[in-house]
Amino acid sequence: MKILRIKLENFQGVKEFEMAPDGENCSVYGDNGTGKSTIYNAFTWLMYGKPSTGEKNYTPKTTGSHNLHHAVELAVELDDGSVLTLKKDYHEVYKTVKGSAQEVFAGHTTDYYTDGIPVNETQFKKTLALIYRDEETAKMLTMYNYFLETTKVADRRKVLLQVCGNVKFEEVIAETPELAALPDMLRKPGNTASMYTVDEYRAVAAKEKGKIDRELRDIPQRIDEAEKAKPDLGGMNEKSIRQRIAELRSEAADLEAQRAASSTVADAQIRKQIAELESRRASGQAAHTQAEAEKNRGAYERISNLRYAKSDCEMSIMHLEQDVRAHQNEITVLEKRRERLLAEYQAEDEKEWSGNEVCPTCKRPLPPEEVAAAREAFNVAKANRLEEINRRGMKECSSSMIEAEKAEIAKLQEQISIQRQKQADTEQMLAEANRAVLEETPYSTTQEYMDFTRQITELQAQLKDMQSTVNTARMQLSKKIQEVNVEIENESRKLAAFSFAEQQEKRKAELEAKEKELAARYEHVQHGIYLCELYMRAQAKMLDEKINSRFKTLRFRLFIEQQNGGIADDCEALVPCPAGLVPFKSANNAARINAGLELIDTLAEYYGLQMPVFVDNAESVTAIQHTAAQVLRLVVSEPDKALRFEKGDA
Repeated sequence: MKILRIKLENFQGVKEFEMAPDGENCSVYGDNGTGKSTIYNAFTWLMYGKPSTGEKNYTPKTTGSHNLHHAVELAVELDDGSVLTLKKDYHEVYKTVKGSAQEVFAGHTTDYYTDGIPVNETQFKKTLALIYRDEETAKMLTMYNYFLETTKVADRRKVLLQVCGNVKFEEVIAETPELAALPDMLRKPGNTASMYTVDEYRAVAAKEKGKIDRELRDIPQRIDEAEKAKPDLGGMNEKSIRQRIAELRSEAADLEAQRAASSTVADAQIRKQIAELESRRASGQAAHTQAEAEKNRGAYERISNLRYAKSDCEMSIMHLEQDVRAHQNEITVLEKRRERLLAEYQAEDEKEWSGNEVCPTCKRPLPPEEVAAAREAFNVAKANRLEEINRRGMKECSSSMIEAEKAEIAKLQEQISIQRQKQADTEQMLAEANRAVLEETPYSTTQEYMDFTRQITELQAQLKDMQSTVNTARMQLSKKIQEVNVEIENESRKLAAFSFAEQQEKRKAELEAKEKELAARYEHVQHGIYLCELYMRAQAKMLDEKINSRFKTLRFRLFIEQQNGGIADDCEALVPCPAGLVPFKSANNAARINAGLELIDTLAEYYGLQMPVFVDNAESVTAIQHTAAQVLRLVVSEPDKALRFEKGDA
């Protein structure tokens, strides 16, 4: 892409300016403050929405101006030879408020045009994307210092590796025989196909190294603690202690046997006799209870039958009373219906003919025959209505129907009286039956019960006396057993000291073995970290050579040596100066500009895209490096109080 023409209108103090480089290199001359950088800002604002400085909240509006259009129009020739015109117009917006005829300020808006046709912002950006693919790439190709100064280090490295190509892992290993063991170290545990990257392994190894180092520092203290924890075994013999414990346990077993045998055969015999007597007493009680119940079996059966008979009477009375209430309810319904029909009949019977005997139109008396006919029709209709009411009364609520319900109630009441008398007779017989039940004699009052109880009491007294003697003997044996157990416990503690001492020795041996294992692992991990650092240095050297071979004078420092001997990623551009290579940001303006143009040539070749390059403060460069891109020089010229431009190289 090359600029054919660019026009500014009321843009940041430049009221009007137009230049037409027609796709050639050109130089813009002007004193300080005449607007050279404004041209550059106008171009980047049109293309990227921001000034060349990247300033936030930038506005093309001239300070203090109102009701003006602040526009940039750009005509460019694309790589395929076609011509495209782009325009952005920033201006104020005024609206009429409801209830007022005066317009008020409502903000700002931007209008967009392609080839003179209005488009929206999205369509405009799509057109720009077709020209330069993406905004970041375009900025790198139009601003000589954007990539080398503004772009982040990580992004710079990414672009350089894309443009110049990275160094493959296999290439580094092949070029450095000392790294032959590194691929095996990078294999992930348990997975022969998957491998860590060098950076991942360094992180894993560094973490493991720190963990191993902490464990190694901790082991001597733990060995010392195990040694100090060993008990003093002076004057003790493990074999003698075990023998003494065996003797004591045998003695304790003998005492336990004596205590268990202290319950005599006589004690067991008495308990058996008591159990037999209690069983016989329980059987006697069951037999007595059954015999007493047998005496009243007939009485109980008669009582049960009478209770059922009484229940039947009560149920019959309840059903009959329900039927009475149902008939009474029906009588109430019939009487209310009859009263309603009688009132209707009376109201109809009291109606008199009230027809017209005078013509409502001419106000003359109607003929007598018409009046008589109307009166007759009224009387016939009235008679029919009275007859209908009477017919309904006979069908729905006649006095005979009411009397029938009352007769039914009388029958039911008679049945209720019969049932009530039957109920009373049954209750009387039930009372007589209850009085006929014979009183049962409690088993506890029988001679048999008292004999059994006396024998059991006597045996329990004998057992109590015997147990008192046995308990005294058992207490003495228990005391001896406790003394022997205390001595066994004391001897066991002595024996445990030998076991604990053995455990501490085993612990020391385990810790010493682990110390050797950790030392071996530490050495292995340390060697892995060394190989990673060696790899990174080899890779850095090869990458430096590969990337820097793409540039004539510009160089890139891709790694920095650290104080701990490692290296860190970097991407600092180094520019040639009389004193040697210096960082881009420290070089003089001329060297920075030429370095930026050299970089742009390499990037443009890789992306297959040419963009115009603006060079501000170009007066500081006596000889601008040749580049395939269109270069627009912005030159400070004190004599030029107004902007002017010249086509061609300076």
